[in-house]
Amino acid sequence: MSRFNYCALVLFLLGTTSTSAQSSTAEPSTNGPNRDLTFQLVWLIESDDANRIEYDGAARAGLSEQGFDRLVPAGSAMAPISVGEGVSVRGDSRYGQMSVTTSMLNTTEPDEVQVRIELKTTNQSPVSIQTSTRVPLGRWFLVGAADSRVGIPLHADDGKRSVVIMKVQRGPILLD
Repeated sequence: MSRFNYCALVLFLLGTTSTSAQSSTAEPSTNGPNRDLTFQLVWLIESDDANRIEYDGAARAGLSEQGFDRLVPAGSAMAPISVGEGVSVRGDSRYGQMSVTTSMLNTTEPDEVQVRIELKTTNQSPVSIQTSTRVPLGRWFLVGAADSRVGIPLHADDGKRSVVIMKVQRGPILLD
């Protein structure tokens, strides 16, 4: 190999290495793994009782599209969670007790986590949901629904449902 060809080969290899290094640093990844998240969970009940405040949150249109009638809030839970760890929240409302245990893992898709959730209500018509699913961050999704007589007067028709929806977002909710 002549000295000229050797120099050209070295310059070509240096140029290729430099270009590869530049292209990998020119597009920094903004989608690293999630570390801390916050979840919001809302327990809703179908109710014709005009004395109860109707749920009109961001998920109302989607719930209507899925065939859910007039919904009233029955309870809610919210907590920060570190990815890979678990969290448990329990509370009481006029409709009974609700306990939620959940954990979350990162997935290979950006802006998505795997949620494992166990929810139980204790009242005259208990609901129990245990599921695991992948969900997008920042979007409301249906955790589950079941027939329920919670909050329905004794003379009311059967067929009302208890519905649980959830949203997961990045980071803890800061209040200052």
